[in-house]
Amino acid sequence: MRVLIVPGAAVRQYVRPAVEAVASRGIDARLLPAPGEPGAPADLQNYGEELARRISTGSPLDLLVGLSVGAQAAAVAATAVPTGQVRHVMLISPTVDPKVRTAPRLLGRWLAGGRLERPGLLSEQAPDWRRAGLRRLVRVVRSALAVRIEDLLPRLGAALTVGHAEHDVITSHSYAARLAADHRGRFIVVPGATHSWPYADADRFADTVEDVLG
Repeated sequence: MRVLIVPGAAVRQYVRPAVEAVASRGIDARLLPAPGEPGAPADLQNYGEELARRISTGSPLDLLVGLSVGAQAAAVAATAVPTGQVRHVMLISPTVDPKVRTAPRLLGRWLAGGRLERPGLLSEQAPDWRRAGLRRLVRVVRSALAVRIEDLLPRLGAALTVGHAEHDVITSHSYAARLAADHRGRFIVVPGATHSWPYADADRFADTVEDVLG
């Protein structure tokens, strides 16, 4: 089984333990560069198109996972590859909720969400953000406001799972549920989790990946 995971905005170290937990179960799980990190496209549309080209040249991918803004990049990629090249897509904490598709509203939700996260998260993410720099982070945010997952999914040729963390205030429950319902997908809620899931919850993430893979 081959699994690729697209992390959030210019951060990926926080996801590494969860990916390692998946790999420890005999699954070929790989964590991709984060959108906006040095060397990777900061524009989510460009990131997704580049990823689609990479996926299209190899054997079919069993599961493509996108986290937060990585869900937008994953959706771009999955709808740009030939049918059957990606078998399943899982979007976790997908952004951006139409209700907050302005920079001030999105920033407000991000600040509110930060107050719910585990205390150690910011210290893990800050070094990645410093390496990316403000200019690249701004480009990620601008593209996140422009890329609309709900406009992409009608072209999806793969099975779909959408995951919403119980305490995610950046992405609303209603938006995540609607993405699944409108596109014949499965909807799951992760009890007790926040927008940054699967941070500090590696085993449950691995369980979820195994379940989706069937």
